[in-house]
Order: sequence, then C-alpha cells, then structure tokens
Amino acid sequence: MDFFRRHSGSATTRVSIQKEGNRQIRQISEAVTTVPWGISLFSLAWTAGPVTLFAAQISYLLGYNKAPTQENLVFFFVYTVITGVAGIVAQLTYKLTQVPKIEQQKKQISLVLEQLPELRWQTLDLATHPLSAEQRARYVARILLQKVDLDPESLKQAVFDLTGNKAFARLLSQIEIYRQVGMDRRIDDLTDNQRFLIRHVMIELEHIEPDAIPILRTRLQGDSPDLKSGMPRQENFIERIFAAIEEENDLLMTHEDVEEMIVLAFELLCGRKIPMLVFDYKGRWELANALDNMETVRSEYRIAQARGLSRIRALASYINKQKTERKEPDAKSIELLQLNQSADLLVELAEEFIDEKAADLREYCIRTRKQRKKPDSLWVHQQADILSDAISLWKEIRRAYEQIGRKHAQLLKTSDRWEKFISRFSVQEEKLQINSGQRGLRVKEKEISLDDKDKADVCEKLYRFLVDNKLTTEDQSKARQKSLRGRVASSELPDDHITPEMAKQLAIEIALALEPHIHLSRPEIQRAIYSTYATYMNDIEPGMSAATKAAMGAAMAVEKRHDFSGAAERLALALVKHYRVELSEEAIAFLRDNYHARESRLNLINQYSSNRERNVSYLNLRPPVVVAPKREWYLALIEARRTVL
Repeated sequence: MDFFRRHSGSATTRVSIQKEGNRQIRQISEAVTTVPWGISLFSLAWTAGPVTLFAAQISYLLGYNKAPTQENLVFFFVYTVITGVAGIVAQLTYKLTQVPKIEQQKKQISLVLEQLPELRWQTLDLATHPLSAEQRARYVARILLQKVDLDPESLKQAVFDLTGNKAFARLLSQIEIYRQVGMDRRIDDLTDNQRFLIRHVMIELEHIEPDAIPILRTRLQGDSPDLKSGMPRQENFIERIFAAIEEENDLLMTHEDVEEMIVLAFELLCGRKIPMLVFDYKGRWELANALDNMETVRSEYRIAQARGLSRIRALASYINKQKTERKEPDAKSIELLQLNQSADLLVELAEEFIDEKAADLREYCIRTRKQRKKPDSLWVHQQADILSDAISLWKEIRRAYEQIGRKHAQLLKTSDRWEKFISRFSVQEEKLQINSGQRGLRVKEKEISLDDKDKADVCEKLYRFLVDNKLTTEDQSKARQKSLRGRVASSELPDDHITPEMAKQLAIEIALALEPHIHLSRPEIQRAIYSTYATYMNDIEPGMSAATKAAMGAAMAVEKRHDFSGAAERLALALVKHYRVELSEEAIAFLRDNYHARESRLNLINQYSSNRERNVSYLNLRPPVVVAPKREWYLALIEARRTVL
C-alpha cells in the first residue's frame, strides 16, 4: 500500500510538471500573436448585428428627432448583415492564418527547450574525449557529485572513481544516508572517527583533482548542492567567445564556455531574472563618456564580425553537406572544409568551390547543346540549385563583411580619439562620494531578463540553427537508429552527437540571438552575469520531455536567490579600474551594508593602481576580402536554364 501511494504520488508529480511545462511553452508562443481582449471584444460588438442596428436607429433618432423610415431600416439591416459577414470572415481568416503560426511557434519553443539541455550534456561529454580513461572517470565523478538527488550507492561509486579509496567512498555513502534523515550529530561522529583518512585523501586530491575538494568538503559536512544557490559560472566565458570570434580562433573558446552559454540561454528562456547594478557618476563625465563610447563601438564591431564569421561557416557547412551527399560511388575520399579554419581560408575555399561548380555546369550545358545530346535534366537542376544557393549565401557573406568594414573603420577612429583624449586628460586621484552633491555615485538596481516576445524570437533563431545543422530530436534519433554507435570500441563521436566545431558555432549563434534583447556584448551586462550563479541544471536528465524540462527550468529560475554581493564587487572593480577613481569609506560602507559586498574585497579593489597603463584593444586581423558575385557564376545559371528549357 505504501509503495502504491508513493508510485501514485510520483505519477501525479510528473503529470503536474508536464502541465506546468506545457503552460510555459503555450504562454511564450501566444505572446506574439494573441489578440488583446479589448480588440476582440470590440470586434465582436461590431460584428454583432443587433448592436450595429440598434446604434444606427438611436443615431438616426437623435440626429433627426424622429424614427427612421422603412427604407432607412432596410438600409441599416443590409449594412448590418454585410458588416457582420465581413467580421466573421475576418475572424475565420485570423483562425486560419494565425493559429497555425502559434502552433509553429509552440513547436519551435518546445524543440529548443528540449534540445538545449541535451546539447549541454553532449558538450560536457565532448570535454571528456581528449582525456585519459582515469582523467575521464574523475571528471564524470565530479559532475555526479554536483547532483542534488544522488542516492548513497551512486555517491559511493562517484567518490571511488574520484579518489580510488574504498574506505573514503563508503564513508561518504554513510554520511549521505544520515543526511537524508537529518542526523547531523551522527555525521559528526563519522567525520571525527575518520579525520586521518579524510586528511590523507584531501592531500592526494590537491595534486590530481583540486577542483573536487570543495565539493567533497560540502558532502563531508552533511550538505548537498543547493538548488537556490545554483552553480558557479566560468569566469569571462562571454568575453572568450567574443574573443574567439574576433581573433577567428576557436581555440580561444573552450567546451566549458559553450556549456555556460547554453545554460545562460536556457535559464533566460525559462524566466530567469539576473540582478544587475548600474551607476550614474557625477564628476569626470568626459572620461566615463569616452570609455563608454569606446566599449560600445568595440561591442558593435564584435557583433558584426560574429555575424560575418557565422555566415562564412554557414556556407562552409553547406558545401560540406553537398560534398557528402553528392559523393561519387567510385570516390575513395572527399576533402571537407574545416569550420575552425580562418575566415580568409574559408572564403578562399568557398570561392574555389563555387568557381568549380559554375565551370562544370556551364561546360556540361554548352557541350550537351553542341553535341545535340539529351541533357540529364535532373543533374542540371540539382547542380543549378546548389550553385544558386551557394551564390545566395555568398551574397549574405558579402553584405555582412561590408558592414564589418564600416564598423572596422569606426573602431579605428574611436581608438585613435580615445588615445588622444587620454594623452591630454590629466587624471588625478579622487574619492567616490555617496551623497547628493555635485560629485557622487548613484546605484540603480536592474534585471537582465527576456519577455515572452523576446523568448519567442530567440527560440525562432535557435530553431533554424538546430534544423539546418540536424541537431533536432528527430534528426539525432534517426542518426542513432541508423548507425552502430560502438561507444567502447570506437573513439569517434557517434552520429547523434554534436561535433566540437558545431558546439562552438552553437555558442556563437546563442550569443547573436541574445544580443538584440539583453545586449550581451556590453561590459556592464557581462559584469552582472559573471557576478551571479547559474541555474542548477544537473537534475535535468537526458531523455526528459520538453514540458518537463521547461517546468523544471522555470521552477529553478523562481527559486534562484537574488544576490547583489557579487554585482556590487564587480561594480566597484569597474569604477576603480576603468574610471580611475577611489572608493571612499562611505562608498565602501554603502556597498557593504546595502548589497552585502565583502569589505575586505572592496579594500583590496581600492588598492588597484590608478596609474596603471590602460590596455586599449586594437584590431589584429582585417576582415577577409569577399568579392562581388562573379559574372561566370550567373552565366552558368543562364546556360543551365537554356539547357533544360
């Protein structure tokens, strides 16, 4: 009976989670196309015949001071019928056109919310491939130890994989058993009796896996990961992603950075609101304004360059797809474009591919017409479609890099202006004052979040990327069924797994999708994100439904604590480092008392040398040259059209 009740309760919980997740998805998808209630009621009142007819009679009576004649009534009646029919047609048209759009948006949102956690796990798995078997075991054990609902037996196995010590693993398993029933004194007895074993294991871990020591200390104290606190973020992961874009070097971006970007997107789509502190500073406004202008122009350039590189890699992926699908039966191997190559090389190889396609198509069509042979219409159509699509992608690249050229020139001009400004502006030491006078600091609390329309827009962009790169649930399921995965025998990635290049491209696409809505490239936005803990996602397991993942993500977003302490410390660092001002005692007390910033940390920040030379970023690489679409490419399409007509 007890088992039945537990089983029934679990089933009820699952159903509730599914309902809540479906409600979240429906709310986001309907935000864009739902007609406001005021407009709907007005439309119904207008199309209702009695309302219109009654209004017409009252108006006639008030205007002419007499009842309408029979001819007037006929006129009003016909007018009412016509307007009513028009209103019904309008409603039907809305149902036929907008309802399918809502359903499509639900599909997009559902797919994105379902696949982001899946791709996160796959990205975490990517990080284990270059490791040895022993390193891989410790890496996975560290991830397992961060799960909230880990049972004692699984905890024992994870600790053994991490430490290789059976006695220590058994100790942690016993502590977990007592933790689940709240027996803290018994946990103290165990740790006191095994303090020499604990010290021995910790000393060994300092040399092989120091990152796991804080996790084990938490477990030894009888605590488990806290859902409300969340997970610490990788420092400067957004900056590394933009740096990898700017330098055209994927090695600057790690798999951990990709994971962090996926987590950020998922938590924002699930309703996470990240606290943010901004300030108004009265005093050296010229310096603040010049620095803000410099950072703004730099951010705009990075975004433009991200779009350009994204378009180049889209064309490279398209070319690889065509090479793979159109591989000749007797061909032994094909040379695919590497997505992590420089933009210049990718543009050069893409141009060679289009040149070759155009030349082959045009030569075949001319030769066929001269020899009066019957052309292979299917082949001509296929080659013409490939060439047309490639030219279209090439034009997108050219437009993107024309914008990069403009941003490039603007950045160089702004950098030069900044250098001249700094050279003639004498910066003297000054303390930030917290008061209402002419000089001082005013701190404002804000939030980084997405509304429902923003969420729908982000999901639409990510949905297109997932579909184009065959990262949907359906595509990966087909790949899983088609191939023998051979996880033990083969070191290669299975076909249903995201590749390292595609994972990094996904991080770039997420950054581009979020940028218009939260301005991810701005320094103050990055500072706010770094200062908070990420939503805990380790309990969202592979294979869960989209509704379950959405509900769990929304619940964790609501549970997440608003902690301004990290934001306050980063704000102080920006003030001292970038704006070259000193925190007064009142400013330190204000940040400490109102936002719980650590006073020791603020005093350390205040010691930052204001005379330190400022590092102004310069461009290391010029944008690649993307020529206009060649005349030969269009001539090949014209010859193809003549041949198949």
